[in-house]
Amino acid sequence: MSKIFQKFELTVNILIVIVVVFLVGIFIRQYFLPGNPTVSGPKFPIVGAKVSIADIDWPKSNKNVLLVLSKGCRYCTESAEFYKKLIQQTHDKNVQITAVLPQPKEEAEKYLSEIGISGVEIRQSQLESLNVGGTPTIIVADDKGVITNVWIGKLSSDEENEVVNILTWGFAN
Repeated sequence: MSKIFQKFELTVNILIVIVVVFLVGIFIRQYFLPGNPTVSGPKFPIVGAKVSIADIDWPKSNKNVLLVLSKGCRYCTESAEFYKKLIQQTHDKNVQITAVLPQPKEEAEKYLSEIGISGVEIRQSQLESLNVGGTPTIIVADDKGVITNVWIGKLSSDEENEVVNILTWGFAN
């Protein structure tokens, strides 16, 4: 019986060593080696970069807002009241607002309707093509499609006020 127990104990010790070596390898790769070289570009829009999205009439306004949302995004849904307020407050301010979602246009229209957002253009685009790593993201671009401001994630009330002030008055608090 003791020989069986010794073999079992040896096997368990070998498995523990293998698991520890594996975890140390993951730790080293994650924190000390450079990122994946096959992934290029930022995961967030950069101020000064040009937005690449089809069928937006950039010269129509010197303030173009892209609300980058997604149907399954809980923070997008939670931020719907702010988006409605933003649409209302910028209505007469020569601000063009476009909702950009990765879902097909019909699905996006249904989602926006469900959360009470109307009066915006809707475009379908993959998030990666906008260098957006997550939703919600608000991108403000000029009349040439060059990014002037970016906000990522669910905004605090101060950030919401900053967005409104920039779009309605041209400056933040």
